[in-house]
Amino acid sequence: MAKIPQISGIVARQVGAIQGKVTAQVQGRVLAILSKFTNQCPTSKEMQIIISQRNNLLKVINSFESRLNRLKGTANKFDRVISTLKTAIRVIKNIPLPTAIIPPMSGGLGIPIKILTTYSDALIRLNKYLDVLEADKEGVIAIINSTSNTLANLKQRLTSVDLAIQECSKQSPNLASIVAEAQPKENTGSEGTPDSNYEYKGYKLEIIQDPNSPKIAPRRFAIAKDRRGIVVLKGQPSFSSSTDVLLEEIKFRIDNQLS
Repeated sequence: MAKIPQISGIVARQVGAIQGKVTAQVQGRVLAILSKFTNQCPTSKEMQIIISQRNNLLKVINSFESRLNRLKGTANKFDRVISTLKTAIRVIKNIPLPTAIIPPMSGGLGIPIKILTTYSDALIRLNKYLDVLEADKEGVIAIINSTSNTLANLKQRLTSVDLAIQECSKQSPNLASIVAEAQPKENTGSEGTPDSNYEYKGYKLEIIQDPNSPKIAPRRFAIAKDRRGIVVLKGQPSFSSSTDVLLEEIKFRIDNQLS
């Protein structure tokens, strides 16, 4: 019997390599950014660079999360194959074959041993395939969950950058204006501005200004509403994320939690 490739091992190597690069990139860059706030607030020019770097890091994380979400589709495909194998095993087991060999001269019908052996070998092969596929499915899901937790922690690191930006914005109107300029000049209003670009998989997306954030440096976040107008998901508030970044984040959450 040909050796069955273990998909979870392949996924682990590929995801592990990317996870290592993303983790090193984000952690290293966040430490470098936070060092700009150690003794004093950064200059206006530095703040512009910091906001751009912070947004780019979030895009890298969101992109990796999207790849993980596609892997979930691969894991779900295991279910169909596993179900088919279980059906095949059940059918073979239920085939009405006599367990005793009746000599033809006695007038009975006998089943050749070769046929019984063939059915037995088929069951052994199918059970081996089933064991490998079930283990692979569990392995892939474990990899996805572990990596998702790592990316959630990296997003928390970016939150520390947001908090540093907030504090400096409170201290300096000039820096606050830099943060405000980093956001698009669209009129989102208190209930957001939905349009054709703000719809995704049947959900209406809106960009909301956080009423609890300081007026001098307002935070914004994305929300997703269902057809009844009920908010079903809410993104993370951010001082510096662009509209595109906020929307991509809420789209990922729709793919991950509502699909």
